[in-house]
Amino acid sequence: MMSLHRIWVFLVLVSGVSLLFSHSAFAQKVMEQYRKPMPEFDLLSSSEFTEKTDPFVLNTFEDPALNFKIRIPKEWKNMTKGRPEDFSVTNKIMGEIVRFYGPPDLHSERSYLTVEAMSMDYSMTVEQWLMQFFLSSSYNVQGLTVHDDTHAEALYVFIKNKVSYAVRASVYTNGKHVMYAQYVVPIERWHDEKVMQKMVLDSFGSITPVKEYIEEMQRYQFLDLAEFMYPVSWELKALPIRTIDRMKVLLLNTHYIHDGSHTGKIRLDGQIGIDLVSIYASESLEDELNYYKEDIAEKGLVMGDVIEDRNEFLLGDRYDFVDTQVFKATDKSEKVIEHELWLTIMSAGDYYYFISLFTPSRDDDYFKWARNVETYKLVVNEITPSTAE
Repeated sequence: MMSLHRIWVFLVLVSGVSLLFSHSAFAQKVMEQYRKPMPEFDLLSSSEFTEKTDPFVLNTFEDPALNFKIRIPKEWKNMTKGRPEDFSVTNKIMGEIVRFYGPPDLHSERSYLTVEAMSMDYSMTVEQWLMQFFLSSSYNVQGLTVHDDTHAEALYVFIKNKVSYAVRASVYTNGKHVMYAQYVVPIERWHDEKVMQKMVLDSFGSITPVKEYIEEMQRYQFLDLAEFMYPVSWELKALPIRTIDRMKVLLLNTHYIHDGSHTGKIRLDGQIGIDLVSIYASESLEDELNYYKEDIAEKGLVMGDVIEDRNEFLLGDRYDFVDTQVFKATDKSEKVIEHELWLTIMSAGDYYYFISLFTPSRDDDYFKWARNVETYKLVVNEITPSTAE
């Protein structure tokens, strides 16, 4: 049998699904303009910063994911309209929870700080959320640091009423929400306030970390052999089980397009395949992978080079091995669009698990790619074998 670490190929695509991939494009190269290092400078000592600021803690929300803490410079005024407890978070626009203003200045506008929140429609990293946020704004991004999938900070400039502002933001995801704190300074005073600006935002954080699904989830079971959870916004297509040696389920990310016809069109934005194959159904895993490769070629998918290896799936002792690779892929019927094929192969008990993602590439449509990839990660991490040894 060939080495398990490098046994890689290829997704099974179900024939007969009459769907279309989107041709909209958000080039990854555009995103690179945001990935700039943040400026570095000397900071105050911890004791000096504490002396110059007061703690502000908001822990009265019924949803603990919205509660937060931050330190505010002394002499700043709380100018929040209404009670923060009455704040209602939505998934449409950023909502302001609190607002503080710095002392008046005869020569420029006042500095201010806001904490805002917004709920997410589906799973995404904080970097992916920021990319969408920046692309929808007119901000001139000067720096971006991504600490992990849930926390990032950014520096950007914007103009309002002919006044230029330098803004530092600290952003984190908690539960279903994005929490966004920004310290806004008239650009001519940024040099004087940049240290306080950074340290105030470094003090911003959640009181209670919350782990929960972003979307409503549904459970699917492969008989009594394995099960997984998936978002209900994805359509599940289960193939008839004719033998327990081979079982397959598809998850489709689709939406309806009104094209003026009576029936319209269904556009396919992403596809996840989950295959269980008995180790007794094949001579070897190499033979099984060759079967996959031939099946893919018959369905018009051309495999390209490996883009990257991924190692974020750490599923403990449930599996004998887990590994993931990402390939370039071309659909012969749609050569204009670049695609990616993600493939995770796992072994548990008497079964091999093949979990695949077919998606528009990150270069072709970053937003669809991001949603598909995060859903794929979620599904892979949720697969639980019932008979793993």
